[in-house]
Formats: sequence, C-alpha cells, structure tokens
Amino acid sequence: MLRGILITILLSLTSSGLWAQDGAPPPTPTEKQFGADTVYFTVLNTSFLAADVAQSYGIVRGDDKFLLNVAVRRQGDSGSEAVRAQVSGSTSDLIHRTELDFLEVIEQQAIYYISSFEIDNTEQRDFRLQVTAEGNTRSYDINFNKKLYVDE
Repeated sequence: MLRGILITILLSLTSSGLWAQDGAPPPTPTEKQFGADTVYFTVLNTSFLAADVAQSYGIVRGDDKFLLNVAVRRQGDSGSEAVRAQVSGSTSDLIHRTELDFLEVIEQQAIYYISSFEIDNTEQRDFRLQVTAEGNTRSYDINFNKKLYVDE
C-alpha cells in the first residue's frame, strides 16, 4: 500500500516537469549506483500520504513532518530485485543534527526503509546516509541536500 503511494509520488515528481520550469533549482538526485546495487532515496512531506497508510506505519502526518524513503535494488542476470540492507543516517540544518531511525517495510517484492522527522521552518537540509546492502561488508555513503518547505 505504502509502496504504491511512494512510487506514484516519485513518478509524478520526476515526470511532471516540476523541475523543468525556468529558474527552478536542479532536481535533487534520487538514486546512486554502486556496482550492481542501486540505492534509491527520496524525501517527501507526510501530508502526501493517505491518513490510513500513515497510521498503519505509525507515521504522523503534518505540514512540518517529512519522510525519508530508502530502497536498494540489485541488478542480476534475471533482472533487478529488492535487497535488504542496514540503513542509518542523519539530517541537519545549519545548527542541529538529527539521527534518523529507520523502519524496514517489506511488501510483496519491495523492501523499503523509512524514517520520519520534522522541521521548524522552510530550510535547506543536509542528509548523510550509510547503506550496507545484504551480502556486502562495505557501506555505501550517500550525501545530498534538499530544500524542504513547510506549508502554512
């Protein structure tokens, strides 16, 4: 259920031309390749989630509350498949750093790691993730920045 909503949001943002407008900032990367593994990551406001979906995963919805979603897929001879991982990380503004706690979600053929956090104002956030895919001993380091907006 959450998978379908997250995929819909991701596809609509990347294909809608939202970032193609003149003067719009370049899009924040949403994936990073590490050999046969691809780590997908996105941040979205929890108000995009349906109330029943948010409740089923213990996510509090709100204009100042956000969700970080991470997934790993491995390319093999028979195609791409979801891979379990250990995910940790943090988010920060100019002053405060917040450690993120990730919840593993397994639905059919998908595996996601989600963490929720809140912000006080519209702000630029720094994200630092460490992802160790199953079968690997080395972690993948992912750093990205994203401007988050609080709807008022």
